[in-house]
Amino acid sequence: MGKPKKDPEFCHEVRNRIEKWDKYWKTNRDLYHEWTLFVLGDQWREDESRLFERYNKIPLTNNKLGALMNHLLGDQRQNTPALQITPEDQVEEQTAEIRAALVKNIALDSDSKRVYQWAFQCAVIGGYGAYGIKTAYAHNYSFDLEIKYFEIRDPTRAYWDISAESPCKTDGMYAGYKKRISRKKFRGIYGKKIEQSIGVDALNNDTSLNFADDDSITVIYDFEREYDSKTIYLLSNGKVIDDERFKELERRQIDETEVLIDDDEPVTVMRQRENEFFTVKSREIAGDWILDEEDFPSEQLPLVYVDQNSYWDKNGQQITRPFFKDVKDAQRYINYLQTQSAYILKVSRYDQFLISKANVRGADTEAIWRDPSTIQGGLVYDESPNGNKPEQLRPPELSQSLANEYQRAMMDIQSGTGMYNTQLGENGNEVSGRAVEARSKRGSYNTFVPFDSLNLAIACGGTIVNEMIPKVYDAERLLMLKMNDGNTEKVTLNKQKDDYGSGTENDMGAGRYKIRLMPGPSYEGQQEEALESMEMVLKNDPSLFRLIGDLFVENLPLKNNIELRNRIRTIIPPEIIEAGKTGKPVQKQNDQPNPEQQALMAEQQHKMAELQFKMQEAEREVQFKMKEFEMEEAKLQMQAHETGQNIQLKWQDIESKKQEQAAKLQEQILRYQAEMQKISADMQKGHGQNIVKLLTHHPKEEKPKPHGEQE
Repeated sequence: MGKPKKDPEFCHEVRNRIEKWDKYWKTNRDLYHEWTLFVLGDQWREDESRLFERYNKIPLTNNKLGALMNHLLGDQRQNTPALQITPEDQVEEQTAEIRAALVKNIALDSDSKRVYQWAFQCAVIGGYGAYGIKTAYAHNYSFDLEIKYFEIRDPTRAYWDISAESPCKTDGMYAGYKKRISRKKFRGIYGKKIEQSIGVDALNNDTSLNFADDDSITVIYDFEREYDSKTIYLLSNGKVIDDERFKELERRQIDETEVLIDDDEPVTVMRQRENEFFTVKSREIAGDWILDEEDFPSEQLPLVYVDQNSYWDKNGQQITRPFFKDVKDAQRYINYLQTQSAYILKVSRYDQFLISKANVRGADTEAIWRDPSTIQGGLVYDESPNGNKPEQLRPPELSQSLANEYQRAMMDIQSGTGMYNTQLGENGNEVSGRAVEARSKRGSYNTFVPFDSLNLAIACGGTIVNEMIPKVYDAERLLMLKMNDGNTEKVTLNKQKDDYGSGTENDMGAGRYKIRLMPGPSYEGQQEEALESMEMVLKNDPSLFRLIGDLFVENLPLKNNIELRNRIRTIIPPEIIEAGKTGKPVQKQNDQPNPEQQALMAEQQHKMAELQFKMQEAEREVQFKMKEFEMEEAKLQMQAHETGQNIQLKWQDIESKKQEQAAKLQEQILRYQAEMQKISADMQKGHGQNIVKLLTHHPKEEKPKPHGEQE
């Protein structure tokens, strides 16, 4: 932390920026808070609530949006996209792989995912969210800086340059956020003198513009972007470097001529030109004090705006659109229906009979009718002079129109969000699998919008991290990185090749890289999908295991599958592995089963056909017997009609024989099915034994391991 300094003029300029943004963004800020309360359950305006209570109606809330919100959030958490980092110039393959792993580890670790999730939730509910990127020491006893993501819990306390043009607003000239901390904590960090010098702001109707009160002080974390220019050089080896890297090039005298050396090779400058760059200043401000100031290691502002689906009006004003904006009225209508239904039930009477006073004039009769739970042989009443009897009343029923209106409101919510029952795992009105798929696909178009907006913000954050790495990870450091194969390895960054500093391994400052987004499931999700796909392939043709066994094992959920994969690779033809890398067809490949396999398959097919034939013969035999029994029953019926005999005993005997034949047939079917299952089990057992042999196979001669794979 730098030494605090007082600068009223600059601090006033920063506060003017914030006030300018707050005035520009006031409508969106108010809508954000309104929508947050509404979606999370506070769905009654105060005037509406008072009006309903005046008519003795209890305002009820039947929030349908909360469940839809959780569905969206759960879907996002299972589908964090992957980043693809590719070098734009010549970089060693190992260095590029480590650089890519470092960016992914920073951008997609557990803390970063939590930041994305919160920003996504804010954007879906309130229309927009935000997150930031900073540097921090690894721990309290470390001197190594790390790149960290941090969440902005309330994006309405963040601000950006109105003139920013990129969707994530990182190309503006300034951005920042406000954080309120207690005076006691402020005093402990910055000292009592500075704390006491920051007075209480005059009361302002807009509390977002208050920067201090008796209990707390608002600290502004401001990032300012400043224009700069640099000379870039194109070297003869194809590399493009800036001023700083050009000055670091080694100079040697060869034949009284100074020669530039890059990677131990002489190079010359082919072209050079001036190029514009930006630097970012990071400051912490409170009152008239600049509490801390330092250079931020990126060219973009490290405060990323996460949009849901904005539009611009005719005045150029950006208007945010929460995801549930189009179904607010439908949700309110459901609350009205629930309230009205509850009111009808509340005021409905539950008396069972309509009676006159004359029918219950006696004390004992009145006691009986007053307590409907009394059980007796008959319900007595007193006769009235005009002969009126008690009239039974129907129990109260809700109007069918209310139920119909409720269903219509539910359909409005589904059509307005694009989230139908089939997408939520419930039964819909679709009658076929194709209809279910079509409805789910149509709904996914609508939910794709917020996911795509977040993915854009994630890619933007990855670009900022990529810019920061050369300046943050600029010294030799040992890290644990998760590589592309899913295994965690110890990697030394910026390692000197020798004591003379003639070269650097895994140089994080070398080269330039481009960040691309790979939408879809997270790494774990992709691994699971790949495993399921290969299982389907192997189910149709198990013999393909000898071609893709190493890829199958690679996606198994094992902590360390290198040794298992290496063993599998010993039985896969080298030309197959090479074809997978190069994409070139294999010259020779025998897809036909060997004679032993052909004989086994023929024997199994013969057994299966024989069993099927026996089952058909048994069914035909039983059917023939059944027809004989039916003819005998018809004959008995004719005899009984002509002679009047009692044939009940004979009839029962025939029925018993029919049941016996049916039981016999069922027994044979079960026995044949058991034999067929046994044959199938033998086939699976043999296949399993083959896999065990493959997994435990030890070649007589040790074959060289593929590059990069160690047991």
